[in-house]
Amino acid sequence: MKKILLLLGICALALPSDGATVSHRYSFSNDLTDSAGGNTGILQGGASVSATHLILPGGGSGPTADAMLFTSPVDIGGNFGGTGVTVETWYTDDGSGTWAKLFTFGTSAAGPEFAYTNSRANTSRAGLDRNGNTDLRLRPTLNDEHHLVISVAADGTTNLWIDGTQHLTNIATNAVSNIVSTHEAIGATAWGDPGHNGTVNEFRIWDGPLTDAEVQANLASGPDAIPVPGDDDGDGLSNAWETVNGLDPNSSL
Repeated sequence: MKKILLLLGICALALPSDGATVSHRYSFSNDLTDSAGGNTGILQGGASVSATHLILPGGGSGPTADAMLFTSPVDIGGNFGGTGVTVETWYTDDGSGTWAKLFTFGTSAAGPEFAYTNSRANTSRAGLDRNGNTDLRLRPTLNDEHHLVISVAADGTTNLWIDGTQHLTNIATNAVSNIVSTHEAIGATAWGDPGHNGTVNEFRIWDGPLTDAEVQANLASGPDAIPVPGDDDGDGLSNAWETVNGLDPNSSL
């Protein structure tokens, strides 16, 4: 029986799921390998990588701040414009300066950008940068690792979670296809702002929006594992596969 279940699990992992799929994944295990998309990262300035984390000292400012860049354009607008996109990361903010960005995809103009700001000058709160600034109600605690998920549907409808709690729900931004690839970085910004001061444990870019259930499953699994998307009962088999094969997607038996 165990052999049969193992074979079923292996087959299920090879089948398309009914959720988003990982396009880029950086686990920062001694290098900048993209285990999902092959788009190797590039260190800039004083940034470095340890056995477990991308280390961003917060030096410099603007596009030349300490950061990780990409070998090839991620091109969120071009590659994810029709499906939507999700950025998911486990990160630590050790006291980044005002307006410092954890990541930026876009340019120094409201509309064609997609970024996350650690602390805004007018509120000292974190926020989303799309076609205008959307403040959150908090700045996540400093020196602690947090799980951040920003999910944007193709039409721009956006949801945001921090440590499993949803802070933005179905807010309207512009279409994903408007995001340009002029500046793309983890830790730096297209504006003249300081670099992110802290670390990144894992950084993922998903093709498509994540659901709340998938966010909670990823949070529970942690940065070193990706559960099968759309697997409500957590048995390693996607809902779609179980339904097609006459199984109950809500039961792990």
